[in-house]
Amino acid sequence: MRQRVTIWLRQHRSGLFICGLTGLFLLLCAIGVRYEMPWVAYSVLVIIAFYLLVMHTDRSLYLMALLTPFSIRISEKIPDIATDLSVPAEPFLIILMLLFLWKVLKNRDYPKEILRHPISCVLYGYLGWLFVASCFSTMPLVSFKYLLSKIWFLVPCYFYLAEQIYRDERNAFRFLFCYAIGLGIVVCITTVKHIQYGAVEKVAYWIMSPYYNDHTAYGAVLAFFCCLLPGMAADRTAGKGRRRLSVLLLVIALVGLYLSFSRAAWLSLAIAIGVFVLAFFRIRFRLIAIVTIVLTLTVVFFADDIRYRLNKNDTESSKNLVEHLQSMSNISSDASNVERINRWTSAIEMFKKKPMLGWGPGTYQFQYAPFQNPRYKTIITTNAGDGGNAHSEYLGLLSETGIPGPLLLILLIACCLSKGLQLYHRKEATPYRRTCAIVCTVALVSYFAHGFFNNFLDTDKLAVPVFAAMAIIAALDTTPERR
Repeated sequence: MRQRVTIWLRQHRSGLFICGLTGLFLLLCAIGVRYEMPWVAYSVLVIIAFYLLVMHTDRSLYLMALLTPFSIRISEKIPDIATDLSVPAEPFLIILMLLFLWKVLKNRDYPKEILRHPISCVLYGYLGWLFVASCFSTMPLVSFKYLLSKIWFLVPCYFYLAEQIYRDERNAFRFLFCYAIGLGIVVCITTVKHIQYGAVEKVAYWIMSPYYNDHTAYGAVLAFFCCLLPGMAADRTAGKGRRRLSVLLLVIALVGLYLSFSRAAWLSLAIAIGVFVLAFFRIRFRLIAIVTIVLTLTVVFFADDIRYRLNKNDTESSKNLVEHLQSMSNISSDASNVERINRWTSAIEMFKKKPMLGWGPGTYQFQYAPFQNPRYKTIITTNAGDGGNAHSEYLGLLSETGIPGPLLLILLIACCLSKGLQLYHRKEATPYRRTCAIVCTVALVSYFAHGFFNNFLDTDKLAVPVFAAMAIIAALDTTPERR
């Protein structure tokens, strides 16, 4: 009997250890609640997180992805704080960055193929120009803080993840799946709140807080994962349980996307589906690029005619789906649309003042107030100019970093799409790689199409999955085939 007990304990020691730690954690939480000391539970979580970061750094990368959708900005709880961070995601990212850099410098075994990949090279140029623009910034402290945040997003989510995928390509979907689980839980919480409030369209703009700051960011990340989750559900290398859960998460994401009432997110998903159809029928990337350039030039040359027709549309945002979509082109009375025009024109006027170096990365929200056009001011306009960003990845970067900034971003997008489509059409690529390539490419299309209307790459909520998709394309493009 004693021998059987000993054997059983040896066989189940890992599970018993986890159960013991869980029981101890719950006991400490109960003590904290009983004696009104909530910091006890948080301190235990910090100790566990620190242990994982130091002893199991690789696993911490996936834990960070899982926790990112739950992160809350410190300013939500402490409005007057000087340095705002998204907790726990950004502290996790900073520590992961430092540990990863220390490991690379110590071992010197980072895959050179990833360092030399075209996507990586464009990212070097992008960061380099942000540094130059920061040196000539009108607010250097703000700009260098912005640059640092880009680095702590890029190092773990691009370079570290790319190395993990280079060692084991299955890590590509594992990372995205972790984020999708966290996002799915947030969507469920938000949907329950929707049901409780009842007035779906009226509360849709703020109901996802404090996890996402507004419905546009929430809709953007949901559109992004609506592109990724079908690939995870179709992944034959994954177990049936994970594939079924991916299908469930896709349904949850689609429900959340509808309830977000984000017109830009709906449009970006439609564009992404269009690109998928073009890729599926093997339409060449060169032709897609030419058509895109022609359409852009058409819009530029006929801008006055287009603006005249748009001014005749007076359909307001509504809970009616058709009317809500029609209101997307209303720039005469829809406050949201007119305010977006206000931000865009402000960015263009700022660019005209400083066309080469811009005002400095991250400075738009502090500098755009004097450049607002009275013609486009609305009830949601603030004369102090403290209403946020430029509502465009491209125009915001143009005003903050001059001409080279958006050009480098466009080059990065073109490089990602080109390499992603090439990998998808590569005959010798495995089905897993082709699936990863196409869903990541289409997801990036959805985000950068959304980038015409909003900019979120300065937040962890979207920087993490967007840079991860780039890392997946770069890593799978350089990793030798393992059949």
